[in-house]
Amino acid sequence: MAQSPGLRVPRFSVPVPGLPTLPDLKKMARDRRAAGLPVIDQSAGDIDDVGQPLHPDLPAWIAETRARLVAGGASELRPTTGDAYGYPGNYQQQYPAVLAILGQSWGIAGPAVAMHTVSGRAVLDCAFRGLIARAQARGLAQPYAIALDPLAWSGYQPLAADLGLELVHLPAVAGHGLSASAQGLVETLEFARDQGRAIIGALPVVPSNPSGTGLSADDLVALAETAAVSQIPLLIDGFYSPLDPRGHAACVPMAELHARLAPEVLGHVGLVVGETKVASSQNKTASLFWCAPTGHDALARAVLHQANERLKATNLYPRPQEAVVAAALHTFPGGVQAAMGPRYVALDGARQAMRNQCDRLGIPLSIGGSFYGTAALVDGAGAPLLRGDDGQPLADARAVIAALVSRYGLVGAPGGMFSPAPEATLLVRLTAAVTLADVDRVGAILEALLDQARG
Repeated sequence: MAQSPGLRVPRFSVPVPGLPTLPDLKKMARDRRAAGLPVIDQSAGDIDDVGQPLHPDLPAWIAETRARLVAGGASELRPTTGDAYGYPGNYQQQYPAVLAILGQSWGIAGPAVAMHTVSGRAVLDCAFRGLIARAQARGLAQPYAIALDPLAWSGYQPLAADLGLELVHLPAVAGHGLSASAQGLVETLEFARDQGRAIIGALPVVPSNPSGTGLSADDLVALAETAAVSQIPLLIDGFYSPLDPRGHAACVPMAELHARLAPEVLGHVGLVVGETKVASSQNKTASLFWCAPTGHDALARAVLHQANERLKATNLYPRPQEAVVAAALHTFPGGVQAAMGPRYVALDGARQAMRNQCDRLGIPLSIGGSFYGTAALVDGAGAPLLRGDDGQPLADARAVIAALVSRYGLVGAPGGMFSPAPEATLLVRLTAAVTLADVDRVGAILEALLDQARG
């Protein structure tokens, strides 16, 4: 699939009228369940759906973390009585002690600027506005565009549309699968220039949503150096990295980037991360860090200034308990995955079970350190499995969604939501943030697809 013609060239994202968003698909699954209809929810994952709790010692550790923060001077986190949430009333905008813990955990080894907010979508909105402000200050002519992975999370689309940003997908490059690459970025910059667009940022997702694959430190160094040559900010999306078996600091090796990149290059590197994929969607805190080496911090300060202006306008500051939980997850003995406890063990088991199901059936699957993976709905000869009543392969994402729901009760996210390439209609995103029983049910549907294709 990565070698298919449509994925080997840069492509601008094109809105598809009537195509559901991921929240729309999640609502569709809930509505079917409420109506008593069969449903297998593969729409958008929540780590809590693996059906296992976090480490039993985590609640006590959260309380201890809060006490340590208060003892260290964070008086705005002290316990109170007679209040709805047990915190003093304040107009606290940020929690510097918490941001310091998070920055250290993520390997931010040198000068940096940072902000903390309530969700991944909120932090991306702030970051995009910062990138736009920086481009305007440089006098770049619009329209502006953000460069994405060959397959990229569809949630960027409504955020970009609200800001008048275009999205352009990097081409898949041999040896890099469906992930971003420096060569792909060079080709995309040339393509966008020819189309009269100014790319104002590149946004690799590590590990990928939806393909689950990661990038090596060498890959990230090459991307950063390529971006810096063209004065393009490189904003790494590391939301899923805490789920990587190597741990978040190895999956997104910020400490190594600090050591290997020249200061003028490092100043082009930012990071968006958060806790929603660790605890559950009930703790959506997210952070934006931007490296700010001495003498090379102008980009960082321009982006963060505008990001903070957005926080002022929306009041989307982190809630104190969520900030404390974020600090506790990153300081728990043994690390973030230890804090997840049985929940991480269950996720890892479900990921392996998903691999086993697809290997058993001969269905290509890319799944790595995320809880998402991408499967190609093709048989051993590469022929499409999902066809319409006329026997022809389904040609668009809406038709794929409708067929999977009506025939199998599976609410899933087709590849056409993540790439405008024609071949993406053969792909579907699978989530391993489910129980083993749900993985078996997905396997049964894939087997039924194969049986139907064989006649």
